[in-house]
Amino acid sequence: MLRLKPERIPHHPLRRALVSRKEAMKLHKSKSLLIDSGGGWFDSDSSAIAGVFSDPALTLCFCGKETKLLYGSREEICLEDPLDFIERTAGEGYISLGYISYDYLSLTTPGVNTSDEKDGERFPLLLFHFYPKENFYTVPWEEISASLSLPSARVLKPLQNIGRREYIDKISSIKEHITAGDVYQVNLSRRVRFAAIEEPLSWFLDFYRTQPVPFSAFVSFPGFEIISGSMELFLRKRGNTITTRPIKGTIRRDSNPLLDRELAEKLAKNPKERAENLMIVDLMRNDFGRICTYGSVKVTELFAIKPYSTLFQMESEIEGRLRPGVGFSRIINSTFPPGSVTGAPKREALRIIDSLEPHIRGPYCGAVCLFHPSGDFTISVAIRTGVNHLNGADFWFGGGIVWDSQADEEYEETELKAKALELLTS
Repeated sequence: MLRLKPERIPHHPLRRALVSRKEAMKLHKSKSLLIDSGGGWFDSDSSAIAGVFSDPALTLCFCGKETKLLYGSREEICLEDPLDFIERTAGEGYISLGYISYDYLSLTTPGVNTSDEKDGERFPLLLFHFYPKENFYTVPWEEISASLSLPSARVLKPLQNIGRREYIDKISSIKEHITAGDVYQVNLSRRVRFAAIEEPLSWFLDFYRTQPVPFSAFVSFPGFEIISGSMELFLRKRGNTITTRPIKGTIRRDSNPLLDRELAEKLAKNPKERAENLMIVDLMRNDFGRICTYGSVKVTELFAIKPYSTLFQMESEIEGRLRPGVGFSRIINSTFPPGSVTGAPKREALRIIDSLEPHIRGPYCGAVCLFHPSGDFTISVAIRTGVNHLNGADFWFGGGIVWDSQADEEYEETELKAKALELLTS
């Protein structure tokens, strides 16, 4: 069995070293960047922290049939379960950063697949970098923002694969399934594509400035970049405690403080949004029940309203204590894909999504993962997430559909979620 022996990294929390302005200027040469606006990747408080990653020692690539380990231009085949490999290798002293594609669902949900006929780029199901400690540092976001001088990179006029009329028709189809008793909720997305972004790091930094979020991510791989402005925690493991914070419920913000408060109160009291949120809370409690000790799964926060630059979101929190011996592979196989971006019951919702969406989701609605040498990890739900690749740049936007969803309002919600990107045009 292949084993790597780098210099050990101190256990979580990750080291925080203030770097000089000269060092921060090297960011444009680095490969990946995480930004935590507070309470996200690095368990920071209200201050924004950036984690900078460069020159991985190893990359794991799993496309569904075999796992490849890439060392620069050299590669090997790995016979170990890829999720087990990630957990073990990080434990040998690496920090691991990567993603789990939404389409990994075929391995966690037997009998459900993503159709081969779908439109879109095909990306690996799992892709993870492993970084030695000397190739990672954290720095206050302000230091990076003040030090970098990158060109602005605005992109306009995307092509939409599902317009208003078609999106509304698909909502009608979902309601037919709900009426038949097949599901209670289904997450429906649409995709926008535009020309490949020439300065993706600059675009990502502009994206973050527009809407700071706890789980912002720029992860670079050969031939493409993941650009994420997610505010949603999928899984956080600290010791034997595991936590999730599903998001369901969205409303716009207003520049008038009085109207802004009224909108927040409206979302908090909205029975449809609360019911939708509660469905996913129950789904995640059920998922946690497969991996946590009996009686330890608890809802620690319900229907919290969180403000962001362009919108308010309704969030809840569930936590539990992991059973002895439950590792990363079993955790992912019991909880993936995230319930907030699928629906309930999950298996049937996945089938309906596959029948209605013409596009492949890829990394969108999957998960961006940061793995610590201690065995702790933080995983975001890959919402507000796009992929910049050689043939263009794709972003996806969606929402949960229930029986009393108003089709026009659901379509407008997808446009609201896209507002921070300045992608959708009238």
